[in-house]
Amino acid sequence: MPPEGTTRTPVVGGAKTFVLLVFVFLVLVLAGVRFSADLRGSDFPDFYAAARMLVADQGDQLYDADVQHQYQARDTGRAGTLYIHPPFEAVLYLTVAWLPLKYAYLLWSLLNLALFAAGCRLLSGEVLRWCDWRVLFAASLTLVPLVLCIQQGQDSVLLLFLIILAFKALRRNRAFAAGCWLGLGLFKFQVVLPMLVVLLLTRNGSARKSMAKGFGSVTVGLVAVSAAISGWSVFRDYLAFLWHLRGQTFAGIFPQAMANLRGLVYVIFHNDLSAGAIAVLSISSILAVLITVIGWKGFGLTRKPDAKANGSDNFDRGFANTVLFALLVSYHLNPHDLTVLLLPLALILDRAIRRRSRSADWVTACLVAVLFLPPLHLWALQARAYVLVSVPLLTLFVVNSFSAWKSEEQ
Repeated sequence: MPPEGTTRTPVVGGAKTFVLLVFVFLVLVLAGVRFSADLRGSDFPDFYAAARMLVADQGDQLYDADVQHQYQARDTGRAGTLYIHPPFEAVLYLTVAWLPLKYAYLLWSLLNLALFAAGCRLLSGEVLRWCDWRVLFAASLTLVPLVLCIQQGQDSVLLLFLIILAFKALRRNRAFAAGCWLGLGLFKFQVVLPMLVVLLLTRNGSARKSMAKGFGSVTVGLVAVSAAISGWSVFRDYLAFLWHLRGQTFAGIFPQAMANLRGLVYVIFHNDLSAGAIAVLSISSILAVLITVIGWKGFGLTRKPDAKANGSDNFDRGFANTVLFALLVSYHLNPHDLTVLLLPLALILDRAIRRRSRSADWVTACLVAVLFLPPLHLWALQARAYVLVSVPLLTLFVVNSFSAWKSEEQ
C-alpha cells in the first residue's frame, strides 16, 4: 500500500472540483429558470444587440440610439438601456451572438464563471496561499456585485481578471506585461485610466517606460479593431454619443447608484453637473490621486519600486489602494463594477489575517467584512441608495492610506 496521505490530496481535490462543477451547473439552471426569453431586467440584451449589429455589418451605426433600439426590438424582443462601451468590446460578444438570446446568455454566464474561477486560481496561487481556490470561488459568490455582474451578463468579471493579471505581472517586475493587461481593460476606461496614472507616477524610469509601451501597444491594436469594424468616424461618433448620453431615454445613468465620489457629490448637491458639484468632485479626485501616490511613497515603493519591494506586503497594500482609488474617482460606476473590489479586499484581508495581533488590521478586516458580505449591498439596492456603499469604501481607502503614512514615519 502507498504511504498514508499519498493519494488523498488528488482525491480530495477531485471531489472539491466535482462539487464546484455541480454548484456551477445549478447556478446556470437557476439563471435559466429565473429569466424569461427576453431577459427583462438584464443588461445582456444590449451587448447581444450590439454584436448582432456587427454581424449585420452595421458597425458604422453602433452609436445610433434608434438603430440600437431597432436591433434590440428585433433580436431581443425589448428596447432597454443602450450599449455605451467602446466599439471593440462588441467583438467579444460575437462569441455568443450566433445563438438565440437565452442560450447566448447562458453561455456567456458560463464563460463568466469560468473566467472568475481562473481569476480565483491566480489569486490563490499568488497571494492567498492559505485558501484553496475552490473555497475562494464559492465564498466570493456571496459578493453581491459579482452576483449582479453574472446575472446582468456584464463584463466586470473580465475586468477583474485582467487587473489580477496586471497585479501578478507588476508584482514580478514585468511592467510591459502589466501595461498590456491594463490596456485590454480599456472597455472600462473610466476605471483603468486612473489606475494607469497612479502606477506610472509611482514606477521608476525603466518600469514606467515599459508599462507605457505595453499599454500603448494594446491601445493602438484596440483602436485598429474599432476602426475596422466601425470605420474611423466611430471615434467622433462615440465621443458625441457619450457627451449627449444623459439626454437619451435609456441612458442608464443613475448617480445615486454610484458608490464613488461622484455619487457622494450628487447626494450633497442633488446634482452632479452644477459648478459647485464639478469643483468639489475635481478637487476631491485630485486629493485622492495625491493620497494614493503618497501612499506608495509611504510603503517605500517609489524610492525602490522594483526587485525586493514588489514581493512585499507593501506592494500588495499599494496596489490594493490603487484599485480602491480608481473605483472612487471613476466617473461612471454601476453596482456590478464593484466586482473588482474582490482583489483589494483579498489583499487587505490576507494581511490582516497574517498580522492578527495588530488592532489597526482588525479595523480594516471589519471594513472588508462590511463590503464583502451581502447585508449592506442588499439593503442599499432595495432602498435605491447604493451610493451609501461608497462610505465604507472611502473609509477603507483612507484607513489603508493612513497605515502607509505611519509606515513612512517609522
